[in-house]
Amino acid sequence: MLKKHGIGVLFTFIAIVLAILVQVIGLFDLANYKMLDYSYQLRGPLSSWAAHQDNPNDSLDVILIDVDDESFRLLADYGWPYPRGKIWDAAIVNLANAGAKVIVFDIQFDSRDAHTANVLSVFNGVLPEGYSDGDVEIADAIEYARSKGTEVVMASTIKTELSSVPPQMLVTPNEYIMQVNPDHGLVDIDEDKDHFTRRYPVFGAMAHEPDVWRPSLAVKAVKYFLEIDDDPGLTYDFEIGEFTYGPLTIPTYGSDYPGFLTNIYGPASHARIGESEPWQTFQRFPLVWIIDTDDFDLPAAEEDTDWMSNFDPTSGFNSMMAMMDPTFEVMDSPFKDKICIIGVSVEVMHDYKSTAFFDYLGAPTLMPGFEYHANATQTLLDENFVHVLGNTIEFTSDSALTHIFIVIICALLAYLIIAFLDPLWGAILIGLEATVLFSISVGMFTTDHLWFFKWISGNSESILIPPPGETLFVPIMAPLVVMGLTYLINVLYRFILEQRDKHFLKDTFGTYIAPELIDKMYEEKQEPKLGGDAGVHTAFFTDIQSFSAFSEKLSAEEVVELLNEYLTEMTDILLENKGTLDKYIGDAIVAFYGAPVPVENHEHMACLTAVNMQLGLDVLRKKWQSEGDRWPDIVHNMQNRIGIATGDMVTGNMGSAMRMNYTMMGDIVNTAARLESSAKQYGIYIQVAESTYLVAKDGFEWRQLDYAIVKGKNEPVYVYELMSTKGNLPDGYAEMLEAYHKALDLYRSQKFEAALEAFIHSDTLEDMFPGRNTNPSRVYIDRCKIFIEDPPEEDWDGSWRLTEK
Repeated sequence: MLKKHGIGVLFTFIAIVLAILVQVIGLFDLANYKMLDYSYQLRGPLSSWAAHQDNPNDSLDVILIDVDDESFRLLADYGWPYPRGKIWDAAIVNLANAGAKVIVFDIQFDSRDAHTANVLSVFNGVLPEGYSDGDVEIADAIEYARSKGTEVVMASTIKTELSSVPPQMLVTPNEYIMQVNPDHGLVDIDEDKDHFTRRYPVFGAMAHEPDVWRPSLAVKAVKYFLEIDDDPGLTYDFEIGEFTYGPLTIPTYGSDYPGFLTNIYGPASHARIGESEPWQTFQRFPLVWIIDTDDFDLPAAEEDTDWMSNFDPTSGFNSMMAMMDPTFEVMDSPFKDKICIIGVSVEVMHDYKSTAFFDYLGAPTLMPGFEYHANATQTLLDENFVHVLGNTIEFTSDSALTHIFIVIICALLAYLIIAFLDPLWGAILIGLEATVLFSISVGMFTTDHLWFFKWISGNSESILIPPPGETLFVPIMAPLVVMGLTYLINVLYRFILEQRDKHFLKDTFGTYIAPELIDKMYEEKQEPKLGGDAGVHTAFFTDIQSFSAFSEKLSAEEVVELLNEYLTEMTDILLENKGTLDKYIGDAIVAFYGAPVPVENHEHMACLTAVNMQLGLDVLRKKWQSEGDRWPDIVHNMQNRIGIATGDMVTGNMGSAMRMNYTMMGDIVNTAARLESSAKQYGIYIQVAESTYLVAKDGFEWRQLDYAIVKGKNEPVYVYELMSTKGNLPDGYAEMLEAYHKALDLYRSQKFEAALEAFIHSDTLEDMFPGRNTNPSRVYIDRCKIFIEDPPEEDWDGSWRLTEK
């Protein structure tokens, strides 16, 4: 047992090593990423503007200004890129007037304004009188916004050109815009291996300036929203893995990545779930609405609504209403004290990210890049960071010990299950272990450990939303795999051991017991050993009638061929009926039932074997007859005799430690042998002792044969002829048995003259097929004649002593 468990632990260790190696090379990363995405979807969105329409103050701090399909269509006359002095300066001014706290551009302004550049190219680099420089106008708009208390953050990026020296450069807004020193943040975002976007950098650095940390767009947006002092500088605590930026504390995704996991607040805001309106995780407005004021006409609009003027108290409509009604209040601006991120969602720009909510509720929708910045910005503002057990999903120096510990714990639990349970129950419990681990992982992510029951009950909407900063993701793919590996390796090892042990048992018992009994022996852990076990079993003897005559008619080779065919058929029938083959003695078969493995109703099985052997031999006779002159008549008419008796015997391996034979011993064995041999005296072919008959009688048709003292015994026993299974007597046999049993009753009543007449009648009904020299009726005719001449004593018990075997 200790050796077995020692090997099991060794195999479990191998499973642990394999799982860790696969984790190290990153093959589990993709599955863990998808598990993270699935956890987001089970948690559900953290926000939808539809949920806040009645109380806008509860909505998120970030608003999206979108160059969407509507804006692209209505502003088509301006062409893309839009003229900065006509479109973007208007957007800045209008948002500043509407009270926006921070305006963030996820649009590059590094090159010259296209419309201004076209005019300069036509007029030899000099702007004609009355034409304004678009870049200067946007710079003026930035200055105006500052005067209104609104900061503008522009986009920058680190560009790599291998032909340049150095190969990396910082790309910022062009020099004309930079004259007013707008702040800018990096928009560079990395994708994971599966091309999904899950992380967000706090800063970026160029290879030739690794110590110069340049904050990302979201960090800059948060700086101005929270009114952090100018240039507080980024610091990093290597011991706890956190960035500090003014009052912000930002936990990093491992020590090798300068950023964090973005907490995705919901599907893309323009996504439509079914037939509903756009989801609007973040409140979203088309750019064309932002520039639509009293003094701006939309060239392609069917109706100019001056939408943005609704929030301007100096607009014509609001001024008129104030004059007419002193209590009139201007509509509250949705942009007041918000971060307004301006970007592009129109498909032709291809600025999209695949995120965790890509296919939320069966509606595949990519997220515009600027909305991903919005999610990162809101994550920073709420300090709603997604933490990972071990700091990283990947196997890194940060996560190594945590990953290894979880893998070991799960593997050992799986081994304890499979070590003490059969494979089926082991699989069920290991599946349950995996389900619990999965449930714990999602429960830690959602902070709702009852989520599974809510989910399976169809009440997923009630799954709790985790408080800010308490979302924890537990990577479970390596633990799940190690549980599966532990199960498979140990079950395979157990299977190999079982096959080895079964092979050993088959080597020992396979030639004389049925395969299913060998399987049962293995299940009950029975091993071959010298010695015997006492018990009540059924002995079974059979041999061929007058087999010595066969050798006179056949050559030795033909005798062997015939005998092999016969013994094969008879042995197959024996084993099919759960008999144990003891030995062959020439043409004789010695067998027993109920050992080495207990067999229910072994008496019945022995009788069934005898009937089936007679049927099987009939098939063989027809086969041999169909082969014509190949076999003589003695073969065509072959019969076999069978003796069956049930009683106490000893069964076991007997012999020496070097060579043993599984056999039976006991007085009942001799009785069965005598029944087989004495059957020829009655001209019958299956003789059964009373001990067997009393148990098996209901399943078969019988002839009461005799109350005989077999040779070598002193006590008489009732014996019976087994005729057939119940209800399957051959034609005419029922009439014969009725006549025979009436005659037998007269005989046992010592009415020998009447019995003689009755037996003579039953003899005429007996089936005297070829090879049958006598029958029980004829035997009793002779006895009646003897008793008529010499009657027995009055206290005669009806017994008869057999003088031959």
